[in-house]
Amino acid sequence: MLPKGTTIFILDGFRSAYNVGAVFRTAEAVFPSAVFPCGISALPGGRKVGRTSRGTHAIVPWRWFPTASEASRWAVDAGFGLFVVENTRDAVPLDRADFPESCALVFGNEAEGVSRGVWELSPRVLVIPQAGERKCVNVASASAIVGWEILRRRLSGCNPGS
Repeated sequence: MLPKGTTIFILDGFRSAYNVGAVFRTAEAVFPSAVFPCGISALPGGRKVGRTSRGTHAIVPWRWFPTASEASRWAVDAGFGLFVVENTRDAVPLDRADFPESCALVFGNEAEGVSRGVWELSPRVLVIPQAGERKCVNVASASAIVGWEILRRRLSGCNPGS
């Protein structure tokens, strides 16, 4: 069981072990948190994840799921507010998002985005406002940006969910 106020980072088939390790570092920075690598995502124990995570994979709780849909279903059933982080037209800008105290954030595969089954579970989609032409932040960077916004709200006392 995860403590109240936990942020879960759901990694939907991350191809890069370096991105997985970087998410662990972000998760440790916004503790309490957890990381749920799914599908083909690299798992802690490998050299690349360990090196990039700088040991945070040994601190942050994690659990592997066969699919991001299963991880998302687990989070919803456990009472976490589920958000997809994706650049879509109907997404809510990160600065206007209303986060519950405990939330799960789904970050998609670097090439294919978020799995179809996850979309059926989450009515909430977040986008990181960007000024550039490509509007394409690396997935590990996106997790850090969203994680920081959640931490910023906790630290300032303006987290809507608390």
